[in-house]
Amino acid sequence: MPAKMNHYDAALRVCVDSLEAGSIRGRVVSRRLTAPITFGDLGDLLLQVEEVLNRQNFPQAFERTRSFVKNPDAPLPVAADLDSGMTKEEVEACRGEVATFSLYVITRRSTTWQGFVEWPDGTRQEYVSVLELIKLLDHRLFSHPV
Repeated sequence: MPAKMNHYDAALRVCVDSLEAGSIRGRVVSRRLTAPITFGDLGDLLLQVEEVLNRQNFPQAFERTRSFVKNPDAPLPVAADLDSGMTKEEVEACRGEVATFSLYVITRRSTTWQGFVEWPDGTRQEYVSVLELIKLLDHRLFSHPV
């Protein structure tokens, strides 16, 4: 029987490998993925994470965007369940060259995300919207590098 997904097992570890001119680049690993996802900037990170959340329907979106154009599936390494994703050890071993943090998306109400970010030093910062998450990451990564 596949492992049931919960918010803690579904965390996304973000490994930031470079901070250049106000832009971040790196990788995302998680038990909910079969392989790392690379991102070229913060916008790319957010869009790819949103696609993972949509494909796994976890956490479930409270509102769905309608479209009249069929969107081809992007080649994201999304796991069918936690048993077919990366192992807990693989995820924990992944570190960014500049910073590493765990992103928890607990709910998706009002067409945005709510959750918290956990830093390696044990600091936990909550956010109630993607905009607040962006501000939180910008402040922490560029004002107080980890």
